[in-house]
Amino acid sequence: MKQLAWKIVYHKYEGLEKKAVDFLSKEAGKYLIRENDLYRLYVLPCEEEGAQIEQNAFVIGTWQESATIRAYVKEQEIKENGYLVKVVKNPENESGRIVVITAKSEKELFYGAVSFIDDYLAECAPAHGFVRLRQFTFDEPMKEWSYSETADNQTRSVFTWGHPISDYRAYIDNMARLKLDQLIIWNDHMPINVQDVIDYAHSYGIEIIFGYAWGWIDGCGKITDISDARLKELKDQIIAHYEDNYAKLNCDGIYFQSFTERSDEYIGGRLIAEAATTLVNDTARALLDKYPSLKLQFGLHAISVKNHLEEIAKVDSRIEILWEDCGAFPYDYSPAVTDEKKFEETLAFTEKILNLRGNAPVGLVFKGVMMLDWTAFVSQRGRYVMGNNAGEIVARDRRMRDGAWRIFSAEWMQYGNYAKRMLEFIKQNAHGTVNCCMAGTFDGGIYFPQAVLAQLFRHVDEDYGETMKRVARRDYVELG
Repeated sequence: MKQLAWKIVYHKYEGLEKKAVDFLSKEAGKYLIRENDLYRLYVLPCEEEGAQIEQNAFVIGTWQESATIRAYVKEQEIKENGYLVKVVKNPENESGRIVVITAKSEKELFYGAVSFIDDYLAECAPAHGFVRLRQFTFDEPMKEWSYSETADNQTRSVFTWGHPISDYRAYIDNMARLKLDQLIIWNDHMPINVQDVIDYAHSYGIEIIFGYAWGWIDGCGKITDISDARLKELKDQIIAHYEDNYAKLNCDGIYFQSFTERSDEYIGGRLIAEAATTLVNDTARALLDKYPSLKLQFGLHAISVKNHLEEIAKVDSRIEILWEDCGAFPYDYSPAVTDEKKFEETLAFTEKILNLRGNAPVGLVFKGVMMLDWTAFVSQRGRYVMGNNAGEIVARDRRMRDGAWRIFSAEWMQYGNYAKRMLEFIKQNAHGTVNCCMAGTFDGGIYFPQAVLAQLFRHVDEDYGETMKRVARRDYVELG
């Protein structure tokens, strides 16, 4: 029979700890506040620290703040920049269980709550014959368990255009559940509800970066002039655009692209790598002199500069270069085109990038989870309300993409280990922190490739088959 005598004991109900309590109440409540085939209504009590635990409880709080947590967990059990989930017997009641969820930061605390719901309930679901269902977990005393995790990459970001986002709250909720912590949104025109989006991202501890053009136009093929005079005009326009649109926002930084997304290396006889570096450094210097805390990300397409890295090495070390189009999958859109020789060449180029600027910030964009049809893409025509579309729009877009996601998911089952190998290589060869970025959308649900890549960003040392199993059994993940 289902054990309904559960409660949540929390240290404080504010900030990200509030998010963690809310998440735990909602997700564990699926199994604890109703009975099958009987319209009887329960609640999952939430009590402050110090409450008596008669039978079963989820105890949640940061280690340094919660005396209750410290009674069950030694400090060394919590990995640096990580969390711990621990299921133990209730010392006051042998049939009871205490689920301890803790970390040293509130963001990691939230991730611990996510891992209990998404991984423990599947990993430790009791067997009923050959059937194992997570909802049976609360039918008997829970299996004792301990799991800790730390992030291999401290920045795990997403790049997207703004207008494919139909529901910005759901988008950010999904990011948080995938333990992604930076959102880069490109807009040709500033959304009028931009502050709402920023505030909602910040409520999860997610940084939000807004992107706009620094000389980049659609396809970049129309650019014919990158003279000094033209670069000076662009610099003035870029600074004016920042001050008119972004300077007063509490966003966490600016992402930009220049004129590097083209297959040739010269425009009008001038080397693209040299001209782009000149524009970026001159513009960034002017902005940082006035706004010294501004975070700048240079979205750099490797296509036109890969043979002239000596110029890119001169980019101001305060700027993070976020590299795109660096070779085969996972930098390419489709996993199915990968072969071993191309992958080895891509590893070699990645090593050059990681060694290029010492400890200067660097990022790499993984494109193998993008689901936009560029042959039918339409840019924004003006300012708009971002991510507040009708449910019918969300459902329509999901129907359009479902078949493609099924094929994409199958390709990730066969070729996704290349993404794991790339992330292992980055972990072994990076000189500092690396921003691991996926280009993708989560509207209509979280699909298998996105969830697998997010898990690899977070923790790459697990066998790829185990990672696929971990992700596939999460009940929110769409397999296609």
